[in-house]
Amino acid sequence: MNTSYNSSESTSTEGGEERKEEGDDLTKIIMIVAYVIIILFSFVGNSLVIHIVRTRVHIRKNSFNWLLANTAVADLVDVITASAFSLPFYLCGYCWVSGVVGTILCKLIPFLVVVSISTSIWTLTVIAADRYLAIVCIRRKPLSYKSTLRSIIAVWLCAGLIFSGQLYKFKTEETEDGLSVCYHEWHEDLETSVLFYKVEMIVRVVITYAVPLIIIAVLYSSIARFLWKRKPPGYVNQQSLVKKTRKRRAVFKMMTTAVTVFALCWLPVHVCHMSEFYSDAYDNIPTIVKWLFYWLAHANAAIHPWLFIIFSENLRHEAKEIIRKIWKASRLRLRTVSLPTLFTNLDVAASRANTEKTSSNVAVHAV
Repeated sequence: MNTSYNSSESTSTEGGEERKEEGDDLTKIIMIVAYVIIILFSFVGNSLVIHIVRTRVHIRKNSFNWLLANTAVADLVDVITASAFSLPFYLCGYCWVSGVVGTILCKLIPFLVVVSISTSIWTLTVIAADRYLAIVCIRRKPLSYKSTLRSIIAVWLCAGLIFSGQLYKFKTEETEDGLSVCYHEWHEDLETSVLFYKVEMIVRVVITYAVPLIIIAVLYSSIARFLWKRKPPGYVNQQSLVKKTRKRRAVFKMMTTAVTVFALCWLPVHVCHMSEFYSDAYDNIPTIVKWLFYWLAHANAAIHPWLFIIFSENLRHEAKEIIRKIWKASRLRLRTVSLPTLFTNLDVAASRANTEKTSSNVAVHAV
């Protein structure tokens, strides 16, 4: 009896382990597909925004659009680096590239992830300040081209300096199996390392989430109050004022939507970061849920460019023109590829007919 019981228990345990393994594999496949989707949407959307701002003169002249392009660059870097760090884990577990290249990538990729996230949200903050100057502070001009360029450089440099500790924290180590592992450790002493990590998480949440969102909320609240409560003077051209107000409200809606999406996408992962301080709460979160939190956060970078294209009339028009040209070019290429084949077949058929006709004439004359 005992033997049969132990046998059935071991069989059920093995079956459970197999089902768990299959579940883990299925989860990893789902996550890989999910990351591939945001890579595609982010690459196409952000590339469109960058290309349109860079090549269209009437759009390039507006310094505000360069801030949108900078957001697109930051979001593109975010998705590429986050995917480069996450996909190897889903594909082969805790494995990394060995050698000097592996060490450089282990330090550089996490560094660029945090820097790009910080640059994205602080560029949205600069945009909010620019819109405040343009709409509320009528006597003051919005950011000029030089001021915009300086702001963009300053945002990238500040983010790089603040999070330069990532270059120190991440390290590589060779395992007994000959594999290389990329891991993070602030200090050799475990307690000190954990303390540093907690401080890092608090700083990251404050700098890349709480502070910029509070500033943006205050600025956009002031803009909203101004746009919806302002009464135009009697001598102003009513038609031009309505047109200008409508355009400003469209930009306001676009940016508030973009900021709201950022806040909602990054809220779960920051809550997850804070829950790490309480091991019981963090351990109770299922692994798949944690993975989906991180995926949702980086999916923000794939959503942003399409929001810009949908809400901005100029970007939407130019994006449609580019897609239409690509579609026409692809159809023309398909036609040019198929036409030579058709002509070749006709030539072959004609030559065969001539050959047969010649052969029949020869036979008749021979008779």
